[in-house]
Amino acid sequence: MKTTSQFFAPPTALTSGENTDTLTSRTDAGYRLLARYRRTQDNSDLNQSIKHFERALDLCPMDHPYRPAALFNLANVKFVSCQVEGRHLDLDIPISLFQDALDLRPIGHQDQPVTQLYLAIALLSRFAKWGFQTDVNVAEELLNEVLNVSHANSHIHRAALLAIETSALDPAASIDAHDLGLEWPAASMLPLSPNQLADQVEWCLRTDDPRALDEVISLHYDALGYYNAMHPSRGQLLVNLSIILSIRFQRRGNAEDLDEAVALGREALPLHPVGHTDRSLSLNNLAGRLSTRFDHRGDAEDLDQAIALCREALALRPVGHTDRSSSLNNLAVQLSTRFGHRGNAEDLDEAIALAREALALCPIGHTDRSSSLNNLANILSTRFGHRGNAEDLDQAIALAREALALCPVGHTGRSMLLGNFASQLSTRFDHRDNAEDLDEAIALLREALPLHPVGHTDRSLSLNNLAVRLSTRFDHRGNAEDLDQAIALCREALALCPVGPTYRSMLLHNFASRLSTRFDHQGNAEDLDEAIALHREALALRPVGHTARSSSLNSLAAQLSTRFDHRGNAEDLDEAIALYRRALALRPVGHTDRSSSLHNLAAQLSTRFHRRGNAEDLDQAIALCREALTLCPVGHTDRSLLLGNFATQLSTRFDHRGNAEDLDQAIALAREALALC
Repeated sequence: MKTTSQFFAPPTALTSGENTDTLTSRTDAGYRLLARYRRTQDNSDLNQSIKHFERALDLCPMDHPYRPAALFNLANVKFVSCQVEGRHLDLDIPISLFQDALDLRPIGHQDQPVTQLYLAIALLSRFAKWGFQTDVNVAEELLNEVLNVSHANSHIHRAALLAIETSALDPAASIDAHDLGLEWPAASMLPLSPNQLADQVEWCLRTDDPRALDEVISLHYDALGYYNAMHPSRGQLLVNLSIILSIRFQRRGNAEDLDEAVALGREALPLHPVGHTDRSLSLNNLAGRLSTRFDHRGDAEDLDQAIALCREALALRPVGHTDRSSSLNNLAVQLSTRFGHRGNAEDLDEAIALAREALALCPIGHTDRSSSLNNLANILSTRFGHRGNAEDLDQAIALAREALALCPVGHTGRSMLLGNFASQLSTRFDHRDNAEDLDEAIALLREALPLHPVGHTDRSLSLNNLAVRLSTRFDHRGNAEDLDQAIALCREALALCPVGPTYRSMLLHNFASRLSTRFDHQGNAEDLDEAIALHREALALRPVGHTARSSSLNSLAAQLSTRFDHRGNAEDLDEAIALYRRALALRPVGHTDRSSSLHNLAAQLSTRFHRRGNAEDLDQAIALCREALTLCPVGHTDRSLLLGNFATQLSTRFDHRGNAEDLDQAIALAREALALC
């Protein structure tokens, strides 16, 4: 508990002089003793605390600016004493003192609500002992006024609600402010400063205790009630609260938190107008919140606005500005995200140029060099995935390796870098089949896992990443232990992720994929049925607008198609085709995965044609294959597969209709496919 002079007056009201120093000393001593009493229950501490607060009040005559706080402090400790010693007749004294303090805190005073709250609690306690109806009537009126003026997430608001509920459930119960979570009088202290609150946020990020997160958020709302729109600290508080609400959204998945975070970011921006030193900070914060909302709802306006805000922030940090590199990286990330959804090569190239500039501003020895290296590595890896230039991937791996070297064992950022580096190596393994890359990736992920012990917020993700790579190694070497371990890791990851966190759908999706793989190799029908159930749950968590919805639609369709192949249930095939159609609709022209969606739908339509003989299915399958092939030019990794399947569809149509052009084209496509093998 803090025991400073801020308990009884804002710093701006303090004056110099012997009386003020004595007043400060008496108040601090009173609170220290009251705090020790809370711990030890030694009545002598409580009695000494009363004496100090009585002397403090004596130092505050009627016109003294600190008299309301001194009255409140003495009222509080007297109220505690009455309840501890059972002297209910003496409740009149703290009630009178609370009332005197309230009279000096009129409507609009920052401490009026909490004074009303404590007065109401004392009145309800007297009503419980003596049954004076006027006490409960006045208390109810006071509590309703508190509810009307306090934020729903504040301590004061929650305590007022609890007081009302407690008195309604048991009118004879005596209410203690301590029982309501008010261990010291909030009216007699300032809320934490923005910097102190920022420290609380940092502490909160290091723990997975949901109560800590809620506590920090409540403290921010309490502070906002004190720092009005004209206060220079309000903008910083709004930004901090926006960030912590976004974190709670990521952990629990409550959309209201994310919307509130965006709203607070918008409110903060006008408080940091052009020319304000914190405007770029506010711009970047709002951009981050909008980007998060885009990731979960897919509204293109959010992403476009985030990019516009990042550009404005960058303009405010010209060459030579100490934070220019962070703004360059922020904009680069948003542009890379937009490329992933729209396929505009200009966005990706600009993102890489920005990331390169950011890295140049972080030379060896710079504290942000490792993050800049990691950022550029990720974007280069993205470009490799779409253009296939091996230099991009090799450079990404070299950058990731350097970034990891800058974060030795014990560094707080090492676990993230281990995961990203492993991802780059896995990508290179996928394209070059170098076993050393895959083994190193798995070793890196095994190193990362102990850095996320049980209770760590990222353990489930770390388990998932290792499971994915073990599954990949199984695909290439066939060691059943790798696959069984991957499934066990996925199961543990899902168990650690309750309903709510935004990444649960990803864990469900990956777990389902591992089970599907095991079904393909071992044929256990339970694995396939569980995989389908998990994919259905993942899809339900990815509603229309979610950026990963098309992936879930595609995966569920694939498993239903597999089950149809093994059990022959026509409903599974029809549902698979319907899901593939919905996935394709979410991947318009320009989307990086459109060709695969076209190919998947074509394959299932062809299957249905063979089962039912509907010519429309075959014609549509051929049209889809034709479009897919145009999206996979020479050099594309999927071109040979598409050539072969397209040739098969045309050959099938020739067998049923006898059109020589289909056969000729099928032969030409098959020759090209053979040349690529």
